[in-house]
Amino acid sequence: MNNASQIKALAISIEEKDNQIRLLLAQQGNHEVQIAEYRQIVQELSDKLKLYESKYGTVFKPARNISTQK
Repeated sequence: MNNASQIKALAISIEEKDNQIRLLLAQQGNHEVQIAEYRQIVQELSDKLKLYESKYGTVFKPARNISTQK
């Protein structure tokens, strides 16, 4: 290979890596949005559970015998 073809191959390789980085960053952003949505859902459900427990009592009780827990 001569220098020109090596430089061209390296430029193509760098461009492909840049595209991969852009794709990974976009995926990371999507995952962060999903995590934020799930956190909100968990918070809303936790709030509803607290309201229910304050009205009707405890929903989830720990087992008395630890060996029966799975």
